Amino acid sequence: MRSKKISLVATTIGDGKFLDIYSTNIKNEGLIENVSLIIIPDKKTPKELYDKVSNIKKKGYDVQCPNVEEQDKYLKRLGMISKIIPYNSDNRLNIGYLMAYEQNCDILVSVDDDNNPSTKTGFFHEHLDALIDNNVSKLKSVSSSNNWYNICEELKINQPTIFARGYPYYARVGKSKIVTKPNIQKVAINAGLWLEDPDVDAMTWLSCPPKVSSFSGKSYTIAKDTWSPINTQNTSLIYEVIPAYYFVKMGYPIKGSSIDRYGDIFSGFFALKCAKHLGMTARFGSPVVNHIRNSHNYMKDVQAEMMCIQILEHFLPELGNVKLTGSNFTETYVSLSYAIDEISEKMEICKREKDYLNFFHETAYNMRVWIKAIKKINSQD
Repeated sequence: MRSKKISLVATTIGDGKFLDIYSTNIKNEGLIENVSLIIIPDKKTPKELYDKVSNIKKKGYDVQCPNVEEQDKYLKRLGMISKIIPYNSDNRLNIGYLMAYEQNCDILVSVDDDNNPSTKTGFFHEHLDALIDNNVSKLKSVSSSNNWYNICEELKINQPTIFARGYPYYARVGKSKIVTKPNIQKVAINAGLWLEDPDVDAMTWLSCPPKVSSFSGKSYTIAKDTWSPINTQNTSLIYEVIPAYYFVKMGYPIKGSSIDRYGDIFSGFFALKCAKHLGMTARFGSPVVNHIRNSHNYMKDVQAEMMCIQILEHFLPELGNVKLTGSNFTETYVSLSYAIDEISEKMEICKREKDYLNFFHETAYNMRVWIKAIKKINSQD
């Protein structure tokens, strides 16, 4: 484990205080030589972040924090990708993902700046253990009769039932039968959970604000027939998955609204689909982080999320059934992009509302632009 390279990627418009907790974990876990922190600021990011990065560098940590001008120069070197990564957006995580890929990390860890791991749990080693440990039979695999696993069932919450952001509403009714068996698949993605504030949609925050007091301690993979949303808050993946982990651009106008807040959810479903095609799976559970949410306007968030929720209700059944080609994540992701073009032309919601169709076609095109950037990096090796 000590020889493995880990790239942690985050974007922030804050002062960088969260880096104190992550650097403490790196030191406590004896991984100063292994972990690279890639922090992507934006136009709104204050000077205090750069001061924080400078101080952490002086302590011997590997921290990269390109300013906006340096980011733009980096993207232009990779071609058209510079045209599809907007400013003042969490979509700029893509820059960090590309940098991690170029540095040939063994695993990528994606976090939000309001998710803080305990300094006692071994945050980085738990992500490493989940992805690098070859003894996959130690894990249990979950299969659900409705094809969906509610990861929030492993959390003790002050509400009867909640569902992770991105969990389809059509799968929230009824009681599904859960079967667990020994896992036989390689784990490509690990999604850690949260204490305090779980990652649920804005409608849940408005109607029944949840608080998480504890985690069951049980981590599971999902079977071939079962799905779960994956976000970017506390998620890691093996190097090979990065070409299939483009953070989908948001902000498209649909029916008078601008969709937002689900770019990571789309990217998680796309990466999971590619992993399933290649005979791999995702794990859910540890490590858990303390998620103390930044302030939100939940009414505004509901408006931004609603169009994505509607899209997923129609799209996810199609995604589950589509057949892909490809022998690696790059080939499979390209195959998925063309499949999305075909699916969108057939979906009734896209026939009724052209804005949805445009969203899918632009997303599929952007996925292929992303792959061109990946191939550009590969050609420079």
